[in-house]
Amino acid sequence: MRQIRNARWAGDGNLYSLLVAEGQLQAVDPSGDCWEGSADSIDLAGAWVSPGLVDLQLNGALGVEFSELEGDEGLEQLGRISTYLWSIGLSAWLPTLISVPVEKLQGALAVIGRFRPPKSGARILGVHLEGPFLNPEYEGAHMRRYLLPLTVEDAKCVLGDYASLVKLVTLAPELDPDGQTIPWLVAQGIHVSLGHTAATFEQAQRAFDAGARLVTHIFNAQRPFHHREPGVVGAALLDERVQCLCIPDGIHLHPAATQLLLRAKGEAGLIPVSDAVAPLGIADGRYDWHGLAITVRAGQVTLEDGRLAGSALSLTDVLARLVGQCGVDPGVALRLGALQPRRVLGEPVDWPPDADLLVWPPGKDRPERLEVR
Repeated sequence: MRQIRNARWAGDGNLYSLLVAEGQLQAVDPSGDCWEGSADSIDLAGAWVSPGLVDLQLNGALGVEFSELEGDEGLEQLGRISTYLWSIGLSAWLPTLISVPVEKLQGALAVIGRFRPPKSGARILGVHLEGPFLNPEYEGAHMRRYLLPLTVEDAKCVLGDYASLVKLVTLAPELDPDGQTIPWLVAQGIHVSLGHTAATFEQAQRAFDAGARLVTHIFNAQRPFHHREPGVVGAALLDERVQCLCIPDGIHLHPAATQLLLRAKGEAGLIPVSDAVAPLGIADGRYDWHGLAITVRAGQVTLEDGRLAGSALSLTDVLARLVGQCGVDPGVALRLGALQPRRVLGEPVDWPPDADLLVWPPGKDRPERLEVR
C-alpha cells in the first residue's frame, strides 16, 4: 500500500492524496488528508499529476512510418515504438496514415489491428487517416498521385474491412460532389476533421453542419484566413461545435498564433498534436521519406524546397513549448494534452483506475511515471 500526498491534479488544479496498491488506485481524497496505516508515503510537494498524454496525429517514430507497416516486422516495430512513447509520457495514440496506395494503407491497417501493446507501452486507440481525400492545392508533403476523390464509394474502398479501427479521417470537404461522404463516415462512428483543404467559409460551414467537428493542424495546409474569405479557419474559430487540432511547437505556429487560438476557441477548443514523422526519436540528419529527401534539424522536418513535412518533436516536447513559448499555465497544457484527446474519443478523463499517472516535477520538461506497482 502506498500513499501519495500533495498531488496537484491537472484536471482541476487542486491538491489530492492518493492511495494505491498493486498498480490500482484505491482512493482519492480531495481534502489532502492522510490515511492511517499506509506503509509507504510520497510527498509530491504540489507537483502536477496527469494521466498519460494522448497524441491524435502521430505519423511515425524511431525511423518507422506507420503507412509503411507490413507483416510481423511491422508488429515488432510497433512494439518498440509503443515502449518508446510510454517512456516519454504517452499512454495512447492514433497511428496516422498518410496518402499512399490503397493496398498499402490496408496492409498497415491490418498490422495495427493485430497489435497488442507491451505491459509498459502506449496503447493504440484507433487509426487516423490523414488522406487520401485531400485537395492537391494544399497537399503539403502528401504525394499527389495517391490522392483520391471524396465519394462514399471511394471511402468504402479505402476503409475496406477496417472501418471500426479508423477513429478519425482528415479530408477536404469541397471535393465531395454530393455532400454525402461526411454523413456516411459519421454514421460509421468515425470522427471527421477538415484539413489539406481549399474550403471556403460556406463550404466549411456545410461540412460542420454535416457532422465534421475537427480541423487538422489549423492554419497549416489549408486556405489561409482572409478578411473577405475567412475560409475554414474563420469557420472553425466561430463554430462552438468545432475543436482544432494544432501544432503549437513554435515552428508550425508562431506562439502569438497559438495565443490567438486559445483566446478565440478557449481551452475546450484546442487539442495539441505532434504531427511527428519517422525521425522522431532518432538523430538529426538527411533521410529518405516516401522517396522524398527530408532534412531533420532541432525538431523541424523540411523537404528540399523548404516545405514542412511534419515534425520530429513528441507531444511531450510540444507541451513544453506551449508552456515555455506561449506562457500557457502547466495545468492548462496538461489538460490539453492528456484530457482533451480522451474527451474527443470518448475515453475516461477522471483519475485512471490503473494508476497510469505522470508526475511533472517543477522546472523539468520530461515527466516521470508514478511508480505504484
